[in-house]
Amino acid sequence: MREDMIEKMYNYKTVILFCIVALFFITVCARKSDLQKGIEAIDKGDYVKAVEYLQNTTSNDPLNQEAYFHLCLAYAYLDSVDKSYHTYLRLISMQSPFKDSSQLKEILAHFLNLEPYVWHLVPMKMNQQFKGVMSPDGQAIAVAAATRDRANIYLISLDGTIIKKITKSGMNTDPDFSPDGKHLVFVSDVDGDEDIYFYSIEDGHIEKLTDNTAQDFSPSFSPDGSDIVFISNMHDTFKWEIYKVNVNTKRTKRLTNNRYWDGFPKFSSDGKSIVYSSKRNGSEDIYIMNTNGGNEQVLYASDADENDPFLKDDVLFFKSNRDDSWEIYRYDVKGKLLMRLTYNAQPDWNPRVTQDGMKMVVARKVKNRWRLYFANCDISIPAELIVKKIKEQLSPQKE
Repeated sequence: MREDMIEKMYNYKTVILFCIVALFFITVCARKSDLQKGIEAIDKGDYVKAVEYLQNTTSNDPLNQEAYFHLCLAYAYLDSVDKSYHTYLRLISMQSPFKDSSQLKEILAHFLNLEPYVWHLVPMKMNQQFKGVMSPDGQAIAVAAATRDRANIYLISLDGTIIKKITKSGMNTDPDFSPDGKHLVFVSDVDGDEDIYFYSIEDGHIEKLTDNTAQDFSPSFSPDGSDIVFISNMHDTFKWEIYKVNVNTKRTKRLTNNRYWDGFPKFSSDGKSIVYSSKRNGSEDIYIMNTNGGNEQVLYASDADENDPFLKDDVLFFKSNRDDSWEIYRYDVKGKLLMRLTYNAQPDWNPRVTQDGMKMVVARKVKNRWRLYFANCDISIPAELIVKKIKEQLSPQKE
């Protein structure tokens, strides 16, 4: 009889323990579900709903660092600046690794009018460094640089040391690296007019890709290296259109046809589209089209001029004069969030972003000289600087 009572008590305790464990897992799963719903709402652009889910998560689990991180992002996308500041300070107080997220610090730096990256000068001993592009491995830069009024193409290291001088005569500009880093394409007028040239870095072999009496500019490789997109006035002296040339066959295809300026074409990072700028609506705006032309759509537009675009997934880089000077911007196409990336007294031109979106080279005019600067986009400014500026912004409100 006693053994039966002991067995019943054991079974009763087991049932209670099972219920407690089940209740715990149900509660935890519910919290995870709210967190996941919040993250999915951010991905869909429903930031109000995201805040609701994420606030519920932080209420139930005040130490959930991931929830605070995404909540900070949701506030930022809603332009709830003070709330994003306070939420970021919460991450700081928790000593969360999420405080060092480049994505988050970029947005906060934008609110604080800070450059989110550390820019490094490329100290090349030339009078002008007009355009530069970083190699795919991030170890070298191809640059158009001039001592007087004639520019040549150079291959240089990040400290400005000349590795190789590519051209020796003519006016040469607009360099771009092939995706494998073994070739360069650039513009030269060495034969009397501007044509596109293809250069092998290893053996120095050079050949023309275009050969006409027009002006061909702004060449840029496709991600697979098979095609090069560029602009030309080959069909009309006063009409600049976008063209594509195949590296192997040298066959050229016209991609746009209208009476307005089209320029600065680049393949998107996935190779499925081409982004470019056009003045079809008065100001210069950013457009996107199929790689063989057609299906042309506005990707970003404002009353200012925007050009030199590059599309990495859903992130668009370009330069704009919307704030009365030429600066570099980053636009989240899905989230509709615009961020200014440069804040300085000098104009920033010719942004060149690597295909992985991790590095950027710009030409900056300093004391009447064009100088190259580069930044690692995955290495943002210190969190301590952002915290200092946030506290300075918030402190007057407490008085």
